[in-house]
Amino acid sequence: MGSQTEPGWYYVGKGQLRYRDEAGWTAYEMDTRDVRASQWPPPTPSEMVRELRTTGADQTMRKFPSALRRLRRANRSAGRHRSA
Repeated sequence: MGSQTEPGWYYVGKGQLRYRDEAGWTAYEMDTRDVRASQWPPPTPSEMVRELRTTGADQTMRKFPSALRRLRRANRSAGRHRSA
């Protein structure tokens, strides 16, 4: 068994943060230059998705285009692999 690690964002090198949950590493990544990374800890992926849904994709995409594209891609891929 692996070591028990708290869920949260971890620096994985090359200016990237990656989210780890109870099950292990997720597909969610964030650039350390992202505005949200300056607020420690950054919001969880589910909080970012919730924000995206409430603020509107067009408005948010102008603020954080590359991070949100990665988040959307990761969210779609994670959704395909979820079990009921």
